[in-house]
Parts: sequence; C-alpha cells; structure tokens
Amino acid sequence: MGCVFDKLRSNDSTSGFSKEYSWDRRVDVDVKNYILEEITEGEKWKLPGSINGQQFVIRNCRNASIFIFDYMDTVTIDDCKNCKIIMGPVKGSVFLRDCKECVCVVACGQFRTRDCRKLDIFLCCATQPIIESSTSMHFGCYQLYYEGIEGQFCDAGLSVFNNEWSSIHDFTPFDGDVNWCLLPDTIRIEDYVSLPVSDELRNLNMSLRAEKSTVPHTWGPHKVPVGQVCLVSFFCDDQQLQRVKAFINKLKLKNPDCLLRLSKQRWLTARDAETIFKTSLYTNAVQCGPVIGLQYCGPGCIGSCLEVSKIISSVGRDIDMIYVSTNALRSSQECQSFFNSSYTTVCVP
Repeated sequence: MGCVFDKLRSNDSTSGFSKEYSWDRRVDVDVKNYILEEITEGEKWKLPGSINGQQFVIRNCRNASIFIFDYMDTVTIDDCKNCKIIMGPVKGSVFLRDCKECVCVVACGQFRTRDCRKLDIFLCCATQPIIESSTSMHFGCYQLYYEGIEGQFCDAGLSVFNNEWSSIHDFTPFDGDVNWCLLPDTIRIEDYVSLPVSDELRNLNMSLRAEKSTVPHTWGPHKVPVGQVCLVSFFCDDQQLQRVKAFINKLKLKNPDCLLRLSKQRWLTARDAETIFKTSLYTNAVQCGPVIGLQYCGPGCIGSCLEVSKIISSVGRDIDMIYVSTNALRSSQECQSFFNSSYTTVCVP
C-alpha cells in the first residue's frame, strides 16, 4: 500500500498541477555581490540595503579601507593585512582568520578570531568574545553612527545595550604571556580610523563621536568603581530609548566623573523587580517590555543621576518610568541583581 505522499503526488500529476514548496519561491542570490576580495589600496563601501541580512565575506585584502553600512547575517574575514574594516550590525558571528595589523569596528552576536596578530578591535558583542591562537589583540568599545543604523540593529536582533566587548576569553593562553589587552582609557576611535568623504555618502550623516554613537560607550566590568555606584533603570514604553539617550548625554555634562560602567537590556519578572528594587511599585511596569539598565560609578554619582532623571522626566507618568538608586549602601546589590554577573578585574595597560 503506497504512502499518503505518493497518493498526493499521483493526484497532482494527473490533475496537471505541480505542488509548490517554499524553496521554489526563493530569489536567486548572486554571491559575487556579497564578497569583497583582492582589494588593494583605496576605499570600498557598501550602501544600506545592498546586503540586507545576507552572509558576507571579506578576504585577501591589503592596505584597504572597507565600509559596510548595512546589516548582515554572518561575516568571515580571511587573510587581510593592514586594512581598516568598519561595519554595521551582524546578527550572528564575525570570524577573523589569518589577519594581521588591521583595525576593525564590529557589532555582532558572536565574535571570534583565529591565527590573527596585531588587531585593534572596537567591538559591540552580545556574547563573550573569543580569541584563539591570536596575539597582540587590543579591544575598545564600538562607536559608530550613520543614518539607519538603529533600524539595522533591530533587523539584526541585537540590542545596543548588551555589549560584552571587554570580557575576552582566550582559548589558547600561554603561561607568563598575555595575548590581549584593553585599549587605554585615553584612546579615541578617531585616532585609529576615519570615515570616507564622498557625495554618495553625504546623506548617511556618519560619525565616530561618542555622543552620537548608537552603541553607548561603556567602560566595562574591569573598571573598578571609585566613589558611589548607581543603578538607573528605564521601563518600556514608546519613549524609552529617547529617555536613555537624553539621560546619558545630560549626565556627561552634569558630572563628567560619573562613568557608564555597564549597560544591559533584559526582561524582568515581577519577582525580579521586587528583588532588585525592593518594592512592588514596578511589577506592572516590567511586564510592558524589556528594561534597560545602566550602571554608573563615580564621586557623587547617585545625586547626579537623581538630578538628571528629574530633568528629563516631565510631569505625569514619566517619573514612574525611571528608577534611580537612592541608597549608597544598597545600590551595589541592586546593580549586582540587575546585571546578574560576577565582575572580574582585568589589568589595563
């Protein structure tokens, strides 16, 4: 007795109709549009919408500046030397192999290198970055803006606030030797790369300045708090992102010594909210969407954060959409509960 599938197939053939499957409707992709190779000298770029979430490959390039102003699924970078590679968000992994003396500005879900040497990486990574058989690796925080990049982060399924850029894991450490370090606090990304100047790119309004960057500059868990620590939490509504940006920029002006150590976007349960905030006032607010948390540290940090939160909050419900630590003795525990991680001190040269 034949199976049901055989009967259906027989019926289709006799009726003159052919069954259509999802793979029959796929648009043919020209892989040549998603590869950059053998680029030597000069600048090369891809405009927004030119890649649209496809996989991308960069290989065998020398002395080139490469700019990808679009989001991608995965990226592999092979055998490149003395290149500058700046790219928009990558949903999955960015994997560098056999690359030397390059500067990369990368935002991704996963980051990995193998057999690389002398790389300067400005990174936003949703998970712990991994290096393997690589030496002289230097890391800083991703800083980049161009028109449309915020929407591309959403398309890639990445949060600009979940950034593990400084929590490097070395698969192949050597006794008595260090294969990676964090770039000094005084380093600016503009010291390493510059953006292209072209009429074709004029409408992108590109910038490497920290105050314009889509990804906020964080100092990382290696930054040992000096003075107070403070948790600032923003609850979800249609103004959440605007409040976060306004808060970060205004606090820089109010108290430059108050440093953004960590940021995180996460869902909280009602029980989580009561554990962190020690009140039931926010149990309904956390059910509206993910909460964005910022951990600040510095002298007079709590007072400065409270003052700025009042400045950016108008009358009405806005006041209830931001939580700021008020107790210096309890704020460390609030931060620990929200970020839910143990902090390791890393030696920064």
